[in-house]
Amino acid sequence: MEGVVTGFRPAGFRVSRVVFLAVATGLLAVVVAGATLLAQSRRDFNVTARKYAFTVEGASTPVIRVMQNDLVHITLSTEDIAHSFTVEDKDGSQYRIMRRAEPGRPVSFDFRADTPGTFRFYCSLTIDEKCRDMQGTLIVEKK
Repeated sequence: MEGVVTGFRPAGFRVSRVVFLAVATGLLAVVVAGATLLAQSRRDFNVTARKYAFTVEGASTPVIRVMQNDLVHITLSTEDIAHSFTVEDKDGSQYRIMRRAEPGRPVSFDFRADTPGTFRFYCSLTIDEKCRDMQGTLIVEKK
């Protein structure tokens, strides 16, 4: 076996191996990111404020129920006067959401339901004193 060198690898072999490892690592990152996105699903809710009450489309009571880490998308509309969708816990450290909708001008917004628990949502406007009586419940279930 004259002229045969054992243990010899062409220079391109090392580069190919590095490229292969980089591509495999990138694909693994994409798969993990995709699985994370699936675990954190988006939940859409249409909330209507009218005559001093909230209604949540598809629900018999004004309750929004989601899982921890869901992306929550709310479209708030009002049919009579301006109303708000406000969520604050007692000390204001968890959720601080306040969005206002005008009649005929719905507003949409998103938030990450990252803190489990039961939270009250209400109208914080003072246009009419009965507005403060409007309320519903946001339930974020722990995963």
